[in-house]
Amino acid sequence: MNTISRRQREFEQRELLFLETASEIIRNEGVSALTMDKIAELTEYAKGTVYKHFCSKEDILCGLCVERLSKGIEMFGHAIQIEGHSRRKIVAVGVAYQLFTNQYPEEFDLLIAARTNNIQEKASPERIEQLENIDCACQQVIDALIEQAVNDGDLTLPHNMQTNELGFGLWASCFGLLALSQAQGLVSSFRPDNVNHFLVSHMNCLLDGYGWHPLSHNNKNDDYSAALQHFDALM
Repeated sequence: MNTISRRQREFEQRELLFLETASEIIRNEGVSALTMDKIAELTEYAKGTVYKHFCSKEDILCGLCVERLSKGIEMFGHAIQIEGHSRRKIVAVGVAYQLFTNQYPEEFDLLIAARTNNIQEKASPERIEQLENIDCACQQVIDALIEQAVNDGDLTLPHNMQTNELGFGLWASCFGLLALSQAQGLVSSFRPDNVNHFLVSHMNCLLDGYGWHPLSHNNKNDDYSAALQHFDALM
């Protein structure tokens, strides 16, 4: 039985249209070109209709982050379905993050901006809560894999370190590497030739340092190859 009314479906479809239009504006003209007027013009809806969905431009930016990160969570879900041990699964999550960044480069840049006071003060509380919930869901995926590794005997947490602390550190490291690689001209002293390869190499160094088995020299980078094949099969 379909419990969603036609009006609700139309509302959700219209909201998605506004978000996709915002994404197109950002991709073609940059964030500064995004306005409520332009979205109304391109979608041929009244500006008042746009305001029924979003209270401000900043609310749209947060909404776009929520929508895109939801797709990222889906990719994480696919990553943890890969066959094998927890280390292979955490590498697959890193590969999923890399693929997500490649697929949505403009929106990935927004993930940092959406956390600033300038945007959060103007976005709706509901949208901020949605963004926080998505962040928690990302963290939970990583924490669950760490707990699995500990339970399987493949990982011993460092002294006085909690699961969520290690998880946040791994997430922050990958996020920072991808963010800096996307920021044209921000870091001119170093830019890896192959960001995707560098990300996995960096992950392997970190995971080896924490003693997360099997260590990289024992699996000959098979985890990365398996992750790519896993996602290729899904596309």
